[in-house]
Amino acid sequence: MRSRPGRGHTQDTNSFFMCRRLRALGVRVARISVVPDEVEAIASEVAAFAARFTYVLTSGGIGPTHDDVTFEAVARAFGEKVAPHPELVALVHKFFGKTEAQCPEMKLARVPESSCLNYGTDGRTGGASKYPLVSVRNVYIFPGIPALMERALDGLTHLFRSEQTRFHSRTIYVAADEILIAPVLDQAHATFQGRVSLGSYPDWASNYYRVKLTLDSESEQDLEEAYRFLMEKLPTGVVVPLVTDCVSPAATQVYGLAESELRVVQALGSRL
Repeated sequence: MRSRPGRGHTQDTNSFFMCRRLRALGVRVARISVVPDEVEAIASEVAAFAARFTYVLTSGGIGPTHDDVTFEAVARAFGEKVAPHPELVALVHKFFGKTEAQCPEMKLARVPESSCLNYGTDGRTGGASKYPLVSVRNVYIFPGIPALMERALDGLTHLFRSEQTRFHSRTIYVAADEILIAPVLDQAHATFQGRVSLGSYPDWASNYYRVKLTLDSESEQDLEEAYRFLMEKLPTGVVVPLVTDCVSPAATQVYGLAESELRVVQALGSRL
């Protein structure tokens, strides 16, 4: 969940990063919500998500300015007030050199009453992070600046890692229109529903394929069975390799082709 809906001023990369990281940790992301910088709107969404999901991650809205209202909104979601946290007050004083209760920076230290402070690992130094992530129950309040959010999440993976769950994935690239393979996709969905998640994503801008198929499952056996099913059922010749770097191997391939042609010419010449 993130505050600040799309106004066209910034591009959201936090959702994509969080989804990839959480998936690698065995956590399935069920929903992403974008809400305005309004206390009631954020509080309502946080309360609903917290009651329904195991983890709720927010990003943004925890700075010193007027529109940074996430702490207040999360407090309201749980019927709490915000109050200065002594440890955060000390950190604000250390980082900003400010002690005045009403200084803008001190807003960072006013958090929901039942807040927990989570210190992660600093990926650059390997030691403990200098500033903690605030959480309230199952709600984890991340900064909105991508570099800070990414660093915080990478340092706190132990909070979210699921040892029981591991996702397995396969990708198939198809050089054919989606409508042509729709019947096969319907068959695969009916056959593996509940065991394998099948996604179909057309890409008209690619020079190599028209549709990317994704297969995801917690069972590697089910995943491979679904993969074989599609490879057998898809029309002959439509599955293609994805070439992400056609420049680097070009010279080797061209020289290899030239050497093959030379050998053919030499063989023909030996017969003449």
